[in-house]
Amino acid sequence: MKRKIVKFSLLTIIIISLITPLIYSFTFFNGFAGQIKPTDYPPDWYEINDFLNEDKQDFKILFLPWHQYMDFGWINNTNKRIANPAKYFFDKEVISGTNAEIGDVYREVNTPEQIYIDSLLDKRDDITDMGKLISILNVKYVILTSESDFKKYFFLFNQTDLELVKQTKNLYVFKNKNDVSKIYQTDDIDNIGAQKVGLSYEQLNPVKYRLEDNRSKKYIVFAEPFSKDWKLGGKAPLQAYGVVNAFENSGKEIIFERFYRINLPAYVISILAFIGLILIYPGLEKRKNKL
Repeated sequence: MKRKIVKFSLLTIIIISLITPLIYSFTFFNGFAGQIKPTDYPPDWYEINDFLNEDKQDFKILFLPWHQYMDFGWINNTNKRIANPAKYFFDKEVISGTNAEIGDVYREVNTPEQIYIDSLLDKRDDITDMGKLISILNVKYVILTSESDFKKYFFLFNQTDLELVKQTKNLYVFKNKNDVSKIYQTDDIDNIGAQKVGLSYEQLNPVKYRLEDNRSKKYIVFAEPFSKDWKLGGKAPLQAYGVVNAFENSGKEIIFERFYRINLPAYVISILAFIGLILIYPGLEKRKNKL
């Protein structure tokens, strides 16, 4: 009898524990009283994604306006402010603002790439060669969405080296007239205007690139945000233009060493631990039943 009472009490506690959160959050089941509704991206986002995918080069997109959070008019919610979804939607790699602009906090983590774009936008009214300035980041296209304070970015129309190649209901697409490349050669990593020569390479995986032998310049520039974990021939990079990685022209493979030194071993240990638990668990159950 006592056992039944204990079991009934435990069952009651469990049921109450499960039901209570639902009582206080019942609006979850009707989109928080209609404030949140499922929304698909506008058709022209898909159109532009297809357009960019027709270009087979390995390049990046700069997405503007430069905010982490914006109101998007096509969102069905009452509150239309969301985190910028561009980097999750477009198949090509996107550079977008990580500036949260919440209270006194402009951005939680500053990277050379983010700071560099900040600096360009701060002097936007004096710039006429934006294409050249972002070419060092391997940016081939700039997308401006007609949301938020987008009119502040109409300086893009005044650039001598950006061409408007697509305009849809929600998006303007500008193409950089300058040559861009993820990996290139140069003799000067301080002067953005210095001659750059593309370098053929093979991407073995996201953290390893093999360079071809057609080299003629002093430095190899790798247009990813500067990090000492990138290595060429075991040597750490210099900071090119204050933003990206540059290596003295030696070595054949650019490798993100941190992945092989820390991340990969951690993954292996986690997998082995998981497998170990699976193998040990049946034995523990048998011992428990015997006791």
